Amino acid sequence: MERESMAILGGALTNVRIRATSAALAAVLLAVLLPKTPSYAREGESPVSISASLHYLVTFVARGCDNYASVMGNRVRDDHVEAAALPGRANAYRDGQAVDPSVEAVNGGGCVPLNGWQFSLGSGHEKKGAYSAVTGAPAGSGATAAGVPLLDPMGQKTDKTVDGAVTLQLSDEQAKAAARHQLWVQGGTPGDPLLAGSVPGYGFGALRCAADGHGGGNVQWIGFPAGTRHVFCYGYYVKGAQPTAGLVVRARTTQPPGYPQRFAFDASPSYNADKRITVDAVSDATFVRSAGGAPNTIVSRTPADWTLADVSCTKSGAGRSLTTTDLPTGTATVTLSAGETVICTFTYAPPTAPPGLTLRVFSDNAGGQFGLSVGGDGGPRSLTANPAGDGSAAVATGADLSALPPGAYPVTVTAPAGDASSWSLTGTACGQTELKPEGMTVTVMVAAGAPTDCTLRVGRKVGGLELRGVTIGGTGAASFAVTPLDQGVPGWSGVATTTGLGVAAIAQGDVPQALPFGDYLVTPIPPVSTVDGRWKLSSFACDPGRSQETPNVGADVVPLTPAESAAKCTATYLFESAQRLQVTVRFAGNVDGRDGAVVLDLSCEDGSTGRAVLGGDDNSEASLPEPLGFLAPTRCTIARPETPVAKDAAVSVSASLDPAPGNAPLSIPATLDVGGDVELYTVVVTVTFTATGEVPTQQKVLDTFRVLPVALIGAGLVGIGLLILLIMVLRSRSYREE
Repeated sequence: MERESMAILGGALTNVRIRATSAALAAVLLAVLLPKTPSYAREGESPVSISASLHYLVTFVARGCDNYASVMGNRVRDDHVEAAALPGRANAYRDGQAVDPSVEAVNGGGCVPLNGWQFSLGSGHEKKGAYSAVTGAPAGSGATAAGVPLLDPMGQKTDKTVDGAVTLQLSDEQAKAAARHQLWVQGGTPGDPLLAGSVPGYGFGALRCAADGHGGGNVQWIGFPAGTRHVFCYGYYVKGAQPTAGLVVRARTTQPPGYPQRFAFDASPSYNADKRITVDAVSDATFVRSAGGAPNTIVSRTPADWTLADVSCTKSGAGRSLTTTDLPTGTATVTLSAGETVICTFTYAPPTAPPGLTLRVFSDNAGGQFGLSVGGDGGPRSLTANPAGDGSAAVATGADLSALPPGAYPVTVTAPAGDASSWSLTGTACGQTELKPEGMTVTVMVAAGAPTDCTLRVGRKVGGLELRGVTIGGTGAASFAVTPLDQGVPGWSGVATTTGLGVAAIAQGDVPQALPFGDYLVTPIPPVSTVDGRWKLSSFACDPGRSQETPNVGADVVPLTPAESAAKCTATYLFESAQRLQVTVRFAGNVDGRDGAVVLDLSCEDGSTGRAVLGGDDNSEASLPEPLGFLAPTRCTIARPETPVAKDAAVSVSASLDPAPGNAPLSIPATLDVGGDVELYTVVVTVTFTATGEVPTQQKVLDTFRVLPVALIGAGLVGIGLLILLIMVLRSRSYREE
């Protein structure tokens, strides 16, 4: 019994081995003898559609200048300028005008191309040290070089070149960010804005980009005005610039006054026209200036009734900076040493209150004459106060409040005549106690034997700006950039995403709901172009607005005043369809004449390219992944396709164009002019393969039953399947030899 079991087991194992060996042999024969599945295309021959209408380009240009006097500054010169010395040339642009190489050339004497420089792009910006930098995942521009083609606003080459430049094609994500006012550029890298590690010896002069030449910081935003797909950024750097040092002006108080008192100084390092700066008890003024040279003087303009209690300066680093202070004149004098930071602190004592009740009125950014009525026993008592709106509090005068008995006294504020509805009582502080007003009235408590000093803080309704986008012919996201004209700050933005044709959408973003009175530049940014077309700015206007001051730049100046504190800006865009081109390669003839994939390439003068690939096992047709789109007339060349031909076979190529300019066929290679009123051009290229002779009938029969041995092997009949396969192969070879 045991021997029989072992015999059966051995036979089974032998059968398994035979089957395994047969299966392995079958796999080898199948791999060798059966035809291989043709690959879709050779490496690098995947189908593509690249429309230049989707390309957004930025040319970065770097210039090295002999001195700061050779640098043209930006529109606003204030202490937001980050150059170590004030640029000497006034800005030659209009507000909202895009950066133009011809304007830069006229105003760039003393500056030469700077090769090897680079710029960085990011999704946001910040300033932590001397220079602003981009945030997010920064992307580099590449190094500037000589002989870079000069492109026009549509990104097309001109017959000129520009030195010290590099052109970057934005990614899809970057282009969309630019359309949302969320793409920023800086000189250098976030960790090394002056590229001291690779191009040492330069100081920052100025940076302006696209339509943003407003502030003087090392960060600007990139936006593409309507009708453009290419903009310039110019960075200016001073070679051999002196090392820099920092000077901080700080104000502190001996005790909290109950309101944000601002303190003014005459400061020689300031870039403001009047050389005056203001700080409060929680914010400082910081200057980064060239070391050495003339001493910097800071003189306090001590507010009325306040007392300057102390002036002191501290030094960092080796302490080589020279400082002197004079308390009677409120002056600090500082000669900066390279790499150091000097902090000069001015300490103030607030006014001393007399016995009884003292009332003050504080307003900021706007002033006027206010009436106060004090109720309670023996009331009402009338007083007036005239705050100047400069960040100081004015003492109310009139009725004598020095002898008020202890108790609660309601105080009602009356706003300036003719403007009462614009004012509100925002808060009241009596010493360290904060009181909550009800409307224009607040109740204060007068204690016995101690002065009661109360400051009533009033605020005026400020301006508001509503931004609206309208799209006709489709929906999209239209953006706006808002910049205060009198400050060199980056400003804000809003995006209006339309959901219906011709229906206005309100922009959402970081534009403050309450804007101080003043002038604001509003720049519309169109939705990003697609392969189907682009957005044309049909109209843009603000009410109120002063568009006549910014002609032909697609921007408007909005004045927000007490008389007209709210404004609306509306940008309307029309969708312009692109002209499209689709190319198809089609198989015809005998399948035995082919020996691989058919590849058809085309290229256009505007930079568009395409490739259609008909895989080696595909005997139908193949087109570009999507039609190419064109926003301007251009010329495209269709090359003769790559047509791998089997041995002793032949191939011919023909083509047709729809719409055809006549009845003549299209010869390949062909040149096609895209333009006129045609919305879609269609080119069909037919590749016909012809074998030298017919395949014998016996061979066709064998081809028909070629699958039979495979099926038999798969069913376990390995021997029979291999035998039939071997016979078919031998017969096939004999027919071919014949």
